[in-house]
Amino acid sequence: MKNWMAAVVAVISVSAVAQAGQAIPEATPQYASVPATNSQTISLSEAIQEGVRAYRLGDFPTATALLTVGADAGEPKAQRYLGYMLIEGEAASAENLLGGVQLLKQAARAGDYAALIRLEDLRRKELAHSPTLKDMIEIETVRAESGDPVAAWRLAERYELGDGVVASEVDMVRWLEITAEAEKARFPKADEAAFRLCETFALGENTQNPDRARHWCAKAADNGHAGAAIVLRRLASL
Repeated sequence: MKNWMAAVVAVISVSAVAQAGQAIPEATPQYASVPATNSQTISLSEAIQEGVRAYRLGDFPTATALLTVGADAGEPKAQRYLGYMLIEGEAASAENLLGGVQLLKQAARAGDYAALIRLEDLRRKELAHSPTLKDMIEIETVRAESGDPVAAWRLAERYELGDGVVASEVDMVRWLEITAEAEKARFPKADEAAFRLCETFALGENTQNPDRARHWCAKAADNGHAGAAIVLRRLASL
């Protein structure tokens, strides 16, 4: 147990140094290259896949060996599963718990939705190692600024409700626009985001703009939103 946890902690240390822009020291984690199977070197994606399989079977030393390779390469899925192992380990120390959360944060910043969901679940439990609401907003902002519709949707709701931020109709609109521009196949609530923009530009206190309201209602209607066509007809008379 201690050996595989030590290897995971080593990944966190190396990642932290790399993120700080410093040279990675010569001392690397216990497993620095993709292990071979039947004398054949396996690919990075295969190593991660087999590492996840080992994790699910409870073979944590093998999982660590394989997933460490992916985590070193910045693969979010590998970082997430290594984070799981640190958090779920028997008699996990405070250092390991915090390290597991750090790995989940790295994965979430890189766009791993499962890591983001796990972090939010931990935050709501308010444990000693739980991420803060500020942490979650920081991660969501990084993702939303890169065009991630899921993170943008979450931020839009936060700014609408004042959840951890100062409520702002203007900021809500900013993030809703990113969400509404997404393909519905990528984010099924894109039509709902477009309709909320339509309503906000039609009825908002600080954002009324009939032309933009028509634009977003038309987009919502094109994406199949049932109420958008009705509102669009009413807007046509303005």
